[in-house]
Amino acid sequence: MEVTCLGADEAWDLFREKVGEVTLESHPDIPALARIVVERCRGSPLAVSVIGVAMAGKSLVQEWRYAVDALTLSAAKFSGMEDEILPVLKFSYDSLKDERVKLCFQYCALFRKGEHIWKDHLVEYWVDEGIIDGKEDRYRAEEECYDIIRYLVRACLLVEHQYGNAVTMPSLVRELALWVASNFGEEKENFIVKPNENLGEVPNVKDWGQVSRMSLSENKIKKISCSPVCPKLRTLLLGSNNLEKISSGFFMCMPNLVVLDLAANIGLRELPDGISRLISLQYLDLSHTDIKQLPLASLKELKRLQHLNLEFTGFLKEISGISSLSNLQVLKLYASFDLDINLVEELQLLKHLKVLTVSGGDAYVWEQLMSNPRLASCTRNMYFYKCEAGETGISIAATSSRLEDLTMHESNIREIKIDQSSPKTMCNFQYLVKVEISECQGLLDLTWLLFAPNLGWLDVNESPQIEEIISKEKAARFMNGEADETMMPFLNLKHLDLAYLDQLSSIYWSPLSFPCLMKISIFGCPNLLRLPLGSSSANGCNLVIHGEEEWIEELQWDEEDTKEQFTLKGRKSEPVAAYPQNQSELEMLRKRVVDLEEENRSIKQRLERIERFLWQQQQLQQARAHQQPTTGMLPPQTVIHQQRQSQRTPPDMPSKLDK
Repeated sequence: MEVTCLGADEAWDLFREKVGEVTLESHPDIPALARIVVERCRGSPLAVSVIGVAMAGKSLVQEWRYAVDALTLSAAKFSGMEDEILPVLKFSYDSLKDERVKLCFQYCALFRKGEHIWKDHLVEYWVDEGIIDGKEDRYRAEEECYDIIRYLVRACLLVEHQYGNAVTMPSLVRELALWVASNFGEEKENFIVKPNENLGEVPNVKDWGQVSRMSLSENKIKKISCSPVCPKLRTLLLGSNNLEKISSGFFMCMPNLVVLDLAANIGLRELPDGISRLISLQYLDLSHTDIKQLPLASLKELKRLQHLNLEFTGFLKEISGISSLSNLQVLKLYASFDLDINLVEELQLLKHLKVLTVSGGDAYVWEQLMSNPRLASCTRNMYFYKCEAGETGISIAATSSRLEDLTMHESNIREIKIDQSSPKTMCNFQYLVKVEISECQGLLDLTWLLFAPNLGWLDVNESPQIEEIISKEKAARFMNGEADETMMPFLNLKHLDLAYLDQLSSIYWSPLSFPCLMKISIFGCPNLLRLPLGSSSANGCNLVIHGEEEWIEELQWDEEDTKEQFTLKGRKSEPVAAYPQNQSELEMLRKRVVDLEEENRSIKQRLERIERFLWQQQQLQQARAHQQPTTGMLPPQTVIHQQRQSQRTPPDMPSKLDK
């Protein structure tokens, strides 16, 4: 499973780097013991890294002697195993700080090999299954989950995606997790993990009574008609199949099922009545399905249900009566049922609600939602679509401090207003990581983003009236006349995309520090001739600026030295010779191919999101008019799903884009 193998010197150098010189020098006997530990790793870079991190900070010689004994014992005990590195890696598993972290680690093995696992999905699973207790304080539990992910990344048991929103589990570590979860191979049916294996039906299991977690996602299962007896089953992942029908008997004997994921089964139009038998169910994901109505009579029997995801369910006709699910903590309605005044009234009845995602609705309805401090504080994702606010603008309550994602599309909103009664203390959207504005009329600026200190992704396009991103005049009003050089927005910004903003002339009035910024993409902004970049803006980061070649040539810089610090990449290219004349030309061609692939992927992602939004809205309108969906035409959601099944690419954007 390991592609490369390190030599003795390379392995020792890597181990020293991971464990640290301070630890190695803390006792005269430790270096010799450390050499033995490295030998046990058999040249595996992963094993060397994982064990090195596990031993970092262990300054007692007794700890090192124990490590040598443990690694020797494991190797002898499991010497008949196909891969002898697993017993070595088990030492790092045994070193994890508590049983909850070990369970979280095992959970990551439910996803297919090499898959990018969204961090927020892991957090939801862990909290709603109860591995991390969130009954009293869900926010604290979520923070603890993110801390566990960071801990597993530091331990080299997970690898963080470059944008920080996803992780992967190395193949060998995944084998370790499955091995441990199966009681070291003794109980192989404890974890049934068969994602992306081209299955057409639920696999045969010798002893359903032993199954505690099952992952059958990304297969081709169309119908489920079996009636297994699963007294221990807690997690069932069936997302991204071709499910159309689930028999009532399937859920009859799963009394301890806590997590049920049916997301991205676009042929699934109804749930069986037997779902009412899932008396322990706490998490139900129906996002990206074609479900037409909620069987509330059955769902009301699920007294423990606390997480219901209905995002991107365009066929859903209504959700009146949702307040009967009185224990809900999480309700996700993003790009599904439009917000209306009746829904706002029902939401007010959900006394335990902690997380809410919403979309649609007119300005009056949004004002009613924002005027309720509890609902405003619950709102994580907001999607304005064809919202008419005109001159009055729209308000985002200062109590919306948990807002993470804001999208505005095809709306007429002149101003985004916030409560300015005490801006320095009350308005702090510290969790807001992504803002996307597209095809909006009337907006002149986005100065309110001064109050989003952790914004990571800003995408503004086809909004012709925008003149400034941050207005100095309005910033002064927000800050009681104190708009000065001490204001430092965008300190956590990673991506800035601006496209087809005819009137845009300024992002910010002076150079800013961008310690995290990796990419600026600017196209179709002819009046933007100066960027807020100075000699210290990038602070060592490899900042790449994309734009039309003509625009890049016309950019104005305070100092020529500043220009040299950034990588400038023009879209328009010169004619290319039939064959490269030298090595440098060949390297240039390779770089251009990479750039074009990146731009193409970005365009496809944007097109996918727009198509999905538009199609969902179309289906919603048809459903309200009691019309049947148009036949003979494959909806974009279907096409997108098929594309994802055949060819999956790593996530390039924050996790809130695509659930």
